[in-house]
Amino acid sequence: MSDQKRNYLPSMTDLMSTPKLKAMANQLNPAAIFNTARSVMEEVAAEAMNVASERRMPDISELSERIAAKLKTTQFNHSLPLVNATGVLFSAEMAWSELPIQAIARQQASFGGDFSTQKSETQAAEHSGNPEPNPTLQKHMTPREMICELTGAADAVVVNGHAAALLLTFGTLAQHNRFDVLTTPGDLYETMTGYRIDDIFLQAGCEPLTVGSLTRATLDEYAAGANDDTAFVYCANGIDGCLAVERRLPPLSQLVDFARKRNLPLVYDAEWSSFHATDDYGLKNVPICRDLMKQGVSLLVFSCGGLIGCDFAADWDGIDSSISASFMRRCAPAVIAGDKALIREIRKSPLFPMFVPSRHDMAALEAVLKLSIPRVSAENELPIWQLLSTSGDNLKLRADRMALQIAAIPGITDASVVSSPAYLTPLRPRYGVPSQEVRVTFADKTALEMLAALASYRSEQGQTGIAVNSVPEQPNTIAINLRTVFAKYDMLIIDAVISLMTDSHT
Repeated sequence: MSDQKRNYLPSMTDLMSTPKLKAMANQLNPAAIFNTARSVMEEVAAEAMNVASERRMPDISELSERIAAKLKTTQFNHSLPLVNATGVLFSAEMAWSELPIQAIARQQASFGGDFSTQKSETQAAEHSGNPEPNPTLQKHMTPREMICELTGAADAVVVNGHAAALLLTFGTLAQHNRFDVLTTPGDLYETMTGYRIDDIFLQAGCEPLTVGSLTRATLDEYAAGANDDTAFVYCANGIDGCLAVERRLPPLSQLVDFARKRNLPLVYDAEWSSFHATDDYGLKNVPICRDLMKQGVSLLVFSCGGLIGCDFAADWDGIDSSISASFMRRCAPAVIAGDKALIREIRKSPLFPMFVPSRHDMAALEAVLKLSIPRVSAENELPIWQLLSTSGDNLKLRADRMALQIAAIPGITDASVVSSPAYLTPLRPRYGVPSQEVRVTFADKTALEMLAALASYRSEQGQTGIAVNSVPEQPNTIAINLRTVFAKYDMLIIDAVISLMTDSHT
């Protein structure tokens, strides 16, 4: 081995392609392997700084063995239930959905799997029961081109997180000694991932000039607030789902016209947005990316998590689901789309290279974007859209069938079906969607006892964990909300209740 190889660590790409780690990719989520590898690399680098400079760096084989050993001894946290029957599509801790099998195949291939991307997509189509190739897969469009197709934007860039997208956007627009940002107090919201927009403004060197109040602003107030130092106008929908009342703001088209007349860019930050309309599902007030662009916004910023359908830490069939929570807390990539000249300036930013997404994130995103064109493909292939597009009649039929079977179990005093909403997230309670609940009342068990027992339940097939809700003021009743449950898990829930009640009576 040469001195050069002895003194430098291998690249992550080479490391993830070693036989040892490729084999483990068939047992663990690649995200877990990637993050453990990165942690070990950081440990090795830190160790090298604390010893004599002539110390030899471990080679790629030694590193892969060390990473594999750490993975084998890690005590993974079983904090993620396999079946989510809570009626909350995105929990407070994780605002994402499952990845479709096509995206998982692409992501695994990007880690140096043993199969080609083309083969992965073919196997994924067969796995999904739809062996016919998606026409969009034949277009060979880049992620940028697909984003422009889905949003109607002239150009777009992908970065490695929502905060990064905002920081790049704000920092690029706040130039030439113009750093004031015209906005409202309601636009300076706290995101679901825990950072505040006014902190991002501060990091970008911007000064927010707020007009109106939390729930109201007029066009005249915007006009009065503008000055020679105003760099751009900023609007956001992040707080909309939190408020009990609807915000009364000028129509976006009027704000766009106001900004254009003053030669100011208008940035719209869509914390919740979608490529397709959701009103048909009963989910109201979620803006559509293409509609926002049609109204003339200069730059649209949105995360690729949530309704866009990407979960970059999901497990899948045949992969060990016991992944540490620390591995799961990863940001989905984010998009900045809109005016071609402004996107060009963002690409020129000295910060831009710092926020380039990883190769495996881009592989998953590319697959999800392909499945998002057209809407019918999203409904058939993207897990979150499969759940949203399930009809109310279908949910009612499943709920009635489940209630009938559960009611016959000894120790159950009642099992009834109730129309009840489900939510995108408890942090945005106005984003609700109709659903059906099966409410189960126990004779000798409290709801809290059954919540704990179901969360730790393990079937004979090894599937583990069912998350349900308690019912206020009914201490012996649990609620199974079917909007967040795939039909294939209905019988698993019934079997879990049968098993737990049988064990309690033996």
